[in-house]
Amino acid sequence: MSDRRDQAESTAATTEPLTEMVAEVGHQEEEACPKPAARSDRVSEDYARELAFLPDLSEAASTTLDYTGPHVRHPSLSVEQHDCVVKVLKSHERIMISSGNALPPPAYGVVCDIDVQEHPPIKQKARRIPLRHLKQLYKLLKGLLKAGLITFSDSPWASPIVIVLKKNGLDIRLCIDYKMVNSVTAILEYAMPLVDDLLTDMEKYLWYCSLDAASGFGAVMMTQRARKSSAFVCALGLSSGFECRLD
Repeated sequence: MSDRRDQAESTAATTEPLTEMVAEVGHQEEEACPKPAARSDRVSEDYARELAFLPDLSEAASTTLDYTGPHVRHPSLSVEQHDCVVKVLKSHERIMISSGNALPPPAYGVVCDIDVQEHPPIKQKARRIPLRHLKQLYKLLKGLLKAGLITFSDSPWASPIVIVLKKNGLDIRLCIDYKMVNSVTAILEYAMPLVDDLLTDMEKYLWYCSLDAASGFGAVMMTQRARKSSAFVCALGLSSGFECRLD
């Protein structure tokens, strides 16, 4: 009886420390991996600023300008005046695009550069894309490749793709998560012009024209190093990723 009692006491003595150790490890894991809290609107907004939205050019529209339409040929204009209007419009034909998914011309005198301050390349793995969105993703990438906005890349940099659903809940918007790249990018100091100064500068002009934006994105030339650091990767079985570009 005494031997069984001693064995039971020793078993209890060894079990209690193990139980305490497991409880302590579990407590540490809870501290290391806190439960995900509900994101506030401000946090979601800050995260959205780290995403770069790529245009939807899966069905790019071609631009056909009609110089005989009612917006150009007005009854009050003479033949000479109409010819002058058409001449002016044709001289700026490159900046006029049709509405819809049309590729805008590159901005003149503007070049995008990304200074990562000689930071070693940050290469992230591709994130999983839901199977129901793979077909749409393929069409978006194919349209961007055809338009020349992206190209195949062997850059050591790689940022993951993020799929964002549009308001209809079916179509997707292709975004790139550049949070890691932005964290090492040097901030460019640029003073925004004042509205009053812009209005004062317009006093020297006689004619004004208001045009609607045909596309929700702008096309800006990129330097070679900016193309490398803006490279992104997707899970489509490609050994190399893509880089943003515009020639």
